[in-house]
Amino acid sequence: MADEKTGRPNRRSKPGVDLAAEPAPPVRSAQARPDAPQETTVEPPTISVVGIGASAGGIEALGRFFDAMPADSGCAFVVVLHLDPKHESEMARVLASHTTMQVAQVVDGMRIVSDRVYVIAPDTDLKISHGGLHVSRPAEVRGNRHPVDVLFRSLAADQRERAIAIVLSGTGSNGTEGLKDIRAEGGMSLIQAPETAKFDGMPRSAIAANLADHVLAPEQMPDRVLAYTRHGYVAAPIETAPAVLGGGEAKIEQVLEILRARSGYDFSSYKRSTQRRRIYRRLGLKNIETLSGYLDELRANPDEITTLVSDLMINVTGFFRDAEAWKTLSDLVIAPLVAERESGATIRIWVPACSTGEEAYSIAMLVMEHAAAAGKRFDLKVFATDAQEDNLRKGRDGVYPAAAVAEFPPERIQHFFDRLDGNFQVSKELRDTIVFAQHNLLRDPPFSRLDLVSCRNFLIYLEPDAQQRVIALCHFALRRGGHLFLGNAETVGHLDDLFESCSKKWRIYRRVGPTRHDLIDYREHRRPVGPDWTDKPASPPPDSAASVAETARRALLERYAPASVLIDRKGRALYFHGTTRDYLEQPPGEPTRDLLSMVREGLALKLRSAIRDASRENRSVTVSARTRSSKTGAVTMTVVPLTGRPGESGHLLVSFTPQGPEAGGGPAAPRDETAETASGERALQEELKATRAELRSTVEHLETANEELKASNEEATSMNEELQSTNEELETSKEELQSFNEELNTVNSQLQHKIGELEAATNDLNNLLAGSETATLFLDEKLRIKWFAPATKELFDLVSTDIGRPIAHFARKFADDNLIIDAETVLKKLAPILAE
Repeated sequence: MADEKTGRPNRRSKPGVDLAAEPAPPVRSAQARPDAPQETTVEPPTISVVGIGASAGGIEALGRFFDAMPADSGCAFVVVLHLDPKHESEMARVLASHTTMQVAQVVDGMRIVSDRVYVIAPDTDLKISHGGLHVSRPAEVRGNRHPVDVLFRSLAADQRERAIAIVLSGTGSNGTEGLKDIRAEGGMSLIQAPETAKFDGMPRSAIAANLADHVLAPEQMPDRVLAYTRHGYVAAPIETAPAVLGGGEAKIEQVLEILRARSGYDFSSYKRSTQRRRIYRRLGLKNIETLSGYLDELRANPDEITTLVSDLMINVTGFFRDAEAWKTLSDLVIAPLVAERESGATIRIWVPACSTGEEAYSIAMLVMEHAAAAGKRFDLKVFATDAQEDNLRKGRDGVYPAAAVAEFPPERIQHFFDRLDGNFQVSKELRDTIVFAQHNLLRDPPFSRLDLVSCRNFLIYLEPDAQQRVIALCHFALRRGGHLFLGNAETVGHLDDLFESCSKKWRIYRRVGPTRHDLIDYREHRRPVGPDWTDKPASPPPDSAASVAETARRALLERYAPASVLIDRKGRALYFHGTTRDYLEQPPGEPTRDLLSMVREGLALKLRSAIRDASRENRSVTVSARTRSSKTGAVTMTVVPLTGRPGESGHLLVSFTPQGPEAGGGPAAPRDETAETASGERALQEELKATRAELRSTVEHLETANEELKASNEEATSMNEELQSTNEELETSKEELQSFNEELNTVNSQLQHKIGELEAATNDLNNLLAGSETATLFLDEKLRIKWFAPATKELFDLVSTDIGRPIAHFARKFADDNLIIDAETVLKKLAPILAE
C-alpha cells in the first residue's frame, strides 16, 4: 500500500489492503434467523479490544509492547496519544515498523477487526461503539483535553469485561478517570511500571488511585493480555461462571468466610450474582482456572484478600453523575431547603457509601451555591461515610485529576478548587463542611435529624432483605419532611408508605409519617469466640470490715461536715459535698463552673476577698455575710487551702455554715463585720480605679494596634488576591506548556524515527554507488562538489576534503573543454546532456 502523500510503499502493510478505506463488514441483525449463513458475521462478537493510552515517551513504550505482541493474538489494538493538532501524524507508519499487523490511522465509522492496530488522528477524540470506531472534534480547548479518558470510558461501555486498558509513559493524570469505568465494568487494566517509563506521571496517577490490576514493563504486558483473553472469564459467557468455577455456592461461601475471618467484612447481604462475577474476574486477572486454586491463593496471599474486598465493594463515583438527576435534586430539594431555612441555621446531610467523596462534595457545592445566591450562610455538615479507610483518606485529601472536573463551568472550578501539580484540590472552605468517617451501613447505627440522605447506586448490589433494612434506616435518620436520593435503578420497594415520591424518574423521595422504631434492625456484631469473651464470674465482694468503715465515714461526713465546694485557684468548682442549694444556684444561660457566679446574692463580695487572701497567704480565711434569702440569713464561709496532699496544692475548699440567732461564730472566730466591710470596700474601690485606668490604657493601645492590623490585613488581602491570580495564571500556563511539551515530545519521537530511516536509506545509497564502477560526481547549483564515487578518482585527483570546492579548480585527466559549460546548461534547462 503506498502512502498517499509521499507515494512511498508502506513496507509493513499487507499488499492490496487499505485500512482507511476498508468497508464495514456486515453485522448480523437482531432479527436474523438462527440458521442464517455464517458468512453474515465477519468478526466474532467476543473479540477483545485493547485500548492503549500514552503521552510523552509513549512511542518508545509502544514499540517495546508491539515488538513482544504476536501478530495473531486475536485482539484489536486502539492507540491514543497526545498529538500535535496542527501536524500530520506519522504514528501509523512508526508503529508499522514494530509489528506485522496492519496499522491504520482511524477514520470515522471504521469497523474493529482482530489483529489490527488503530491509531488516533490528530485533533480528534476517539470512541468505541457497537464494534466501530467513531471520531469527533474535541469539546475542550487545546491543553485541557483528555483523549485517553474518552477512549477508556467508551471502551468500558462497549466491551465490558472484555475491555483491556493499558496506560503507558506520559505526564499528568490522563487515563485515571477512564480506568474507573474499566474497573466498574469488570475489565482489566495494565499500568507501565514507573521505573521503566520515560515520564511516569500517568502511570503513577493510575497506581495512586488504586486502579492498577497489573504493573509491568511494556514488553511483559503481551503475555498477561493473552492469558486474560484466553481465560474463561473472557472467552466464556459470564452465565457459565458457576460451572466453570466448580464447587458452586459452597465454594463461594468459603471465599466469603475467609473474607469475614481475615478482613472483618461480611458480604452475606450482597447479591450472589455480583459476588460470582467479581470473584470470577479475580480468577481471570490471576490466571487461575478453578475456585479451589483461588481459595489457596486467598489463604496464602493477604494482599489478594484486600484486593478482593475492594473489588466486591465496587467503588464507582464521580462529580454530578447523571447531570439531569442532580439538576432535579437542586430544583426540588436544595433550593426549597435553602429558601425556608434562616441564615445561620444548621443543614445536615448524609452520604453513606461515599467512596472517594465526589458525591458528598457535589451536594455541598450545590448547597453553598444556592446559599450564596440567597445571601445566606448555613452551618452545613455533610457526613460522608464509607467502610474502607483508604477511600476516606482520598476523600479527606480532596485531590482529583483534571478529567474529573473537565465538565465543570469555570466559575465553579475557580470557586471550589485549587490547582495542585496538574490536579485539582477541593478548597479548604468546602473540605471543612465534610466530615469523613468510617461506617458500615449494614452494621452500624445511622445518623439522625438529617435533611437529606444521598444513597445512590448502593442498593443495587444488595439482596432485597438488606435493601429494605437500609431504606428503613434512612427513614429513621431523616427528620420529618427530609429527602432520600437514590440511584436511577433503585426504589424504596414495599416501604412506599414511609415515603412519597418527588421525582419518579430520578428517584427522589420525601419522608412521611412518624419514626418507625419497629423497622430498625440493630444487628449485633459477630464477636470472636474465645476465653476473653466468655461470661466471667462476678467479682468477689470487698472485705466486709473495710466496707463497714467506709460506710461509717460517709455517714459522719453527711451528718456533721458542712456543705462544701472544692475549687481550683481560678474559682472553678470541681466537686460538691453536701446540700449547697441554700448557698449556690445556677445563673440563667449556659451552665457555668465559676463559683462566684453561682453563690447567692450578698455572698460574692466577701467570698471573693476570702479566696484571694487564702490563695495569696496560703492560710485559712473565714468571713461572714448575709444573704437576702429569709431562709438562709447569715452565713459563715471558710476558705481552706489544701496543702496536705500531693497534687492538690492548687485547690481550695470552701465551706458554708449557717449562723443561728445565738451563734457567736463558726469554726474560727469571724472578723469584725463593720471594720472588715469598710476595709474591703476601700480595697475594692482602689482596685476598681486602677483597673479602670489600666483598661483605658489597654483600650487605647488596642485601638491603635487594631487600626495598624486592619491596614496590614487590607494590604495582605490585596497581595494575596494578586498572588492567587498570578498563581492561577501560572498554573494554567504550566498545564498548557505541559500539553505542548507532550505534543512536541511525540513529534520529536516521530522525527527521530524518520531520521533513522533517512540515515539507513542514505547508507544504502552510498553503499550502492560506492560499489559501482561508474564514476559519479554530485555537484550543487554553484558546481561545487557534494559527493563523488571512488571510481571518479581515475578522472580527477580528488580526496574527501575536496567536498565543497568548485569542480573548476581541479585538473582533469581527460580532454573535455565543454564539461563546465554542459553542467551549467543542464542546471538552466533541467535536461540531460550525453557526451563521450
